[in-house]
Amino acid sequence: MGLNRRDIALLAAIWGMVAILLAGALIVLSVSQAQPSLPAVAGPAATPTLPAIYTPAQVEQTARRQYEQAAAFALGWRADAQLLSCRASWEQTAINLVGRPVAWNFRFYSPGSQRLYFVVVEPGGAVRAIQHVRPISQPPPAVSLADWQLDSPAALANWLNSGGGAFLGQHAGGTVIAQLSVRAHGQPPQWTVAGYAPDTDETFAVTVDATDGATAIAATP
Repeated sequence: MGLNRRDIALLAAIWGMVAILLAGALIVLSVSQAQPSLPAVAGPAATPTLPAIYTPAQVEQTARRQYEQAAAFALGWRADAQLLSCRASWEQTAINLVGRPVAWNFRFYSPGSQRLYFVVVEPGGAVRAIQHVRPISQPPPAVSLADWQLDSPAALANWLNSGGGAFLGQHAGGTVIAQLSVRAHGQPPQWTVAGYAPDTDETFAVTVDATDGATAIAATP
């Protein structure tokens, strides 16, 4: 249920490039406190900030919608559960396939029990969950639900229209990974969307602010 070796290496490389390319270049956004529990996300979602040259598949199983099922399991596990991240991947995909229903992986943390909780919501609605065995005394940065305004289709659209569409056009059958997380305490949630070409080991990634949709290229092929 966790990340495989290739995904861990890819995401680690992406965050490394983000730190190098974006340090000192991004505007610090308003600080918001992490939520102590997991109410359903409400209110309108932000819209993509880029011209819609490419549009991901229109589906009901978006990150925010699947989150509601995951949150119900997490709150049943611990009342103080906080969302840390969510992630999905599209294997052997193409421009017209990105965004289609896939399993969403959610990661939660309970300050009271100092445990992680992993929840997987399948496209058909089936849910699997497991608690991490080892305690984590230092609370990881949690997603502020009030700041999570940009859903996964909009994040994917921004990636496609920032160069991801061209990348997939050159590397059909590649992998696309989308992950929502918070890099440090007090920072807003951020999408990282990355394309990976297994034949050449090339990547193309962007970061998308989950509050206002601001998008920056984090890596170039």
